[in-house]
Amino acid sequence: MTSTECLAYVALFILAIALLLTNHLILATVAIVPYVLASFKYSFPKQKEPSGHNH
Repeated sequence: MTSTECLAYVALFILAIALLLTNHLILATVAIVPYVLASFKYSFPKQKEPSGHNH
């Protein structure tokens, strides 16, 4: 994860908390969606591509 991604997730986290505190549940849900997508992106290990060499 790059520093830009980290900064974006921190900003979205702060936004989601602020929206929850002001009772904007729908907007807070939209702000939480990138966390769900990122958890799928980083939870699965990357598959190694076959090299094509069979010895």
